[in-house]
Order: sequence, then structure tokens, then C-alpha cells
Amino acid sequence: MSGIVFYVLVYTHWLKRHSTQNIVIGGAAGAIPPLVGWAAVTGDLSWTPWLIFLIIFLWTPPHFWALALMIRDDYESVGVPMLPVVEGDEATVRQIWVYSLLLIPTSLLLVYPLGTNGALYGAIALYLGTQLLHRAWRLLQAPSDRILAKSLFKFSILYLMLLSAAMVIDVLPAVSPSSQGFIDQIERLFHAIPMVGI
Repeated sequence: MSGIVFYVLVYTHWLKRHSTQNIVIGGAAGAIPPLVGWAAVTGDLSWTPWLIFLIIFLWTPPHFWALALMIRDDYESVGVPMLPVVEGDEATVRQIWVYSLLLIPTSLLLVYPLGTNGALYGAIALYLGTQLLHRAWRLLQAPSDRILAKSLFKFSILYLMLLSAAMVIDVLPAVSPSSQGFIDQIERLFHAIPMVGI
């Protein structure tokens, strides 16, 4: 509920119309769902959901600023002070680069030191990160190129989706090194079910 209130009241009605940092601060609202989901399922908030929160928080500026570069004229015509409108394309692209650089090592913290995910997730996160950095670097070389901004924007959607899928797939029992405990639990469950008619 706090995420919805923050997004609607603080971000949409106040920040979006008054600050070039609206995306950064609004990113916190967009990053709250993993905290809520984790707390609902586990009953606590360990370091893992906070790190997922941070990943989404750091992902938000490159994603939305790439979009803002694409539709800069629309934001300008309605008076929304998005970073490209107020500070220009070059300043925006420099910020995209900085947030992208911070995002990649942050995403790998789920492997080490947390150990929440393993090598499969780590390899996927590293590959996706290099692809995101490549697009951000190309945009850094040509800040006004709307085609490069669109490429980064579209890839950022794929990046977060595939990164999230990798988090899940990496901990599935068939993939996870700790799957033997899960298999033992399943076997105990099947032995506990009466075999009717067999």
C-alpha cells in the first residue's frame, strides 16, 4: 500500500512535475514490490529482497531516461521537467552511463557475497550486463541519437525480464546444487500419500 501511495501522491502528483530527479526518486516506488512479495512469502526482509530492490532502483533511471530521450519533445510540450528537457541529452546520457555501471556489479552481489543465486544466474547477469553497458556506451558516444536511445530502452525491458527469470531458474531444484534436500522432501511427501487403488 505504501508503494501505491508513494507512486500516486509523491511521484506522479509532485515529483514528476517539479524535479528532474523524478525518475530516481520514483524508482523507489517501482522497486517496492519485491520487498512486499518477499515479506509476504517469508515473513521477513533479509538482505536478498533489499538487493533486488536496489537492482530495480538502479535499473529505473537508464530505462526511463532512455525513453525520455526518445520522447523528449512530448515532455517539453507538456511542461514535465524530465532530465533531457532541463539538462540536455549529454547530461542525461552521462547519468544513464553511471547508473548502468552501478547496476552491473550490484546484480552480481546475489551470487557473492549473498549466495542467493549461483553460477547460472551469475553468467546470465554478466552477459546481460555487458549487453546493457554496450548499448549505454554507444549512446554515450552519440547522446542525441534517438535510435540508440530506443535500442537501450527496448533492451532494458528485456534485461530486467531475463535477469528476473535467471534469478528464479537458478534456484529451481533441478538447477540448484542444494536440490538433493528438495528431492528428499518430495520423496517423503510421496511416501506419506496413501497409494489408493495401486
